[in-house]
Amino acid sequence: MRIEFRGLKSAATEEFRGHAERRLWFALGRFAHRIDRVSVHIGDTNGPKGGLDKQCRVRARLIRGREVLVGDEDADWRVLIDCASARLGRSVARVLEREREASEPRRP
Repeated sequence: MRIEFRGLKSAATEEFRGHAERRLWFALGRFAHRIDRVSVHIGDTNGPKGGLDKQCRVRARLIRGREVLVGDEDADWRVLIDCASARLGRSVARVLEREREASEPRRP
């Protein structure tokens, strides 16, 4: 599983990247063998004004070509990446569970 960061240069500090990678590995680690790439896109809609203006979109591209996308908004970068990675983990689990159920033969 590769993790790519895109967006604001201020959010691309080593501290932010380290925190984001730890949170994503925690949320997605059990699915790592089924995920090809995770892209994290960070944005700030209001600039230096402050407020609930920081956005995070996280996209997981699964091995079979399927994609899972989640987004979130908050004022704090840490809370933002924590919530987005947790949501992505739940969404990937749901998608993989549906795929598993669809591939199982139905019992009479």
